Amino acid sequence: MMSNYPNLWPYQEAQRIIERWPDKPRYILETGFGASGHPHMGTIGEVVRTFYVAKALREMGRESEIIVFSDDMDGLRKIPTNIDAPWLQEHLGKPVTRIPDPYGCHQSFGHHMDAELLEMMAKTEIQATFRSATDCYADGTFDEGIRHMFRHMQGIIDLVLPTMRPENREGWFPWLPVCENCGKVYTTRVESYDPDAVTVTYSCTGSFRDVHGCGYRGTQSALGGRGKFFWKADWALRWYVFGVNFEMHGKDLIDSAKLSKAIVRLLGGDPPNTMFYELFLTEEGRKISKSSGIGISMENWGRWGTQDSLNLLMFRNPRQQKRLSPETVIQYTDETLTMSPEDPQYPFIYYHGDRPDLGGLRYSDIINLVNAISETDPDVLLEYLGRSFGHERIRANEPFVRELLEKAIHYYEDFILPTRRTPELTEAEWALVEEFEQLIERTDDAEEIQTGVFDIARAHGMQPKRFFQILYGVLLGSDSGPRIGGFVTLVGKDRIRELIRTAREKARS
Repeated sequence: MMSNYPNLWPYQEAQRIIERWPDKPRYILETGFGASGHPHMGTIGEVVRTFYVAKALREMGRESEIIVFSDDMDGLRKIPTNIDAPWLQEHLGKPVTRIPDPYGCHQSFGHHMDAELLEMMAKTEIQATFRSATDCYADGTFDEGIRHMFRHMQGIIDLVLPTMRPENREGWFPWLPVCENCGKVYTTRVESYDPDAVTVTYSCTGSFRDVHGCGYRGTQSALGGRGKFFWKADWALRWYVFGVNFEMHGKDLIDSAKLSKAIVRLLGGDPPNTMFYELFLTEEGRKISKSSGIGISMENWGRWGTQDSLNLLMFRNPRQQKRLSPETVIQYTDETLTMSPEDPQYPFIYYHGDRPDLGGLRYSDIINLVNAISETDPDVLLEYLGRSFGHERIRANEPFVRELLEKAIHYYEDFILPTRRTPELTEAEWALVEEFEQLIERTDDAEEIQTGVFDIARAHGMQPKRFFQILYGVLLGSDSGPRIGGFVTLVGKDRIRELIRTAREKARS
């Protein structure tokens, strides 16, 4: 079967699923979302990766369903750094769907985050079934699974306890009741349980960070949304109830996935195939901190990068660690804009429809244009792009181009403006810049300009690389940049002369 398909990982994963369940009429693929904060492009990236496997299954003649599951019964452990609502402190420990919405527009904190996720998912045009933990625990969806797990509770405990640190084992129990008095979920401690009645007796005497239980003691049913399983057992519950066949997860969850699979087998179920992916790193090679908000991360990729660039980032070898930097955004966006429709990756990156024909326009061209003319008015920038890439072509694809302009302007404001500098050149180096001015007066041909720069450098015994650095410093305030010939054509000779004059005046002042 695989001989008919490119040697790409979505086809390989689809083949593994089909070989394991050859007669199943419809496969269930799941991905999860933590509703304790705003969803971001990384959240959507997991949905996209799962969709790639579903797409491969469809091409192989198999049906599938993607479930996007929100863990909105989880308690809020800390106030997200990007939410200005200090009053949330009094609600720490409560399930997020039982905390008021900080923005005042939805039923709860969790419902607000779920709504943001659904809005982001709609933009991807990926068909998926949304499931809420709050609903599944409350409306009976999980009831039979909960009863079954309570009958196997001791077996679950025996599987989990050896994987825990010794200091955390005492008093640990897989079920987390929601306290009837204070509403917290992480401060309750189960003292006993009745597997037949599916009830627990608990005390609200635990604590985490600076959050403490209220001391209440009671007995309650485990049904009707009155509690939840701790997350590894919760993962197993979802797999068991929904009959999940495939789920991806980060490399840091390999052991957790093994444990959840073992719980499913204990219940008599058939655990899914799983595929781990490597985590993203900072440009310095460190694990990205979600709380720091510094640099490029999946949380803020969407400010500078397109959905298509994220699609490529998520598609490209998930098992390989990738460092995220400002240059990464440019690299992946440029690749999506120049990828040939014949490339086997193309149907996955542009699953929603063919890419507009922009005549070879790159994202880096737009960023360099914004930098060179110091202009953030999209209408002005559209006029410049029209001169180089055709006004008719730019107008025909204006919504797409405007999106690229919006991202490029953000990039310019966040990464380029703060680092722009005026180069310190010798008189001899300024003399070479004057020769460059004379060169662009003699010709409008981009290749002749490019070649002419090499000729000027060599005629004066200078390495061409150094001369290009000089020109980039004068024109863009940086050490690197685009092909000079094409850049002159894009920006225009008048603007080039103005940039040189301004840089010379700053150097002399």
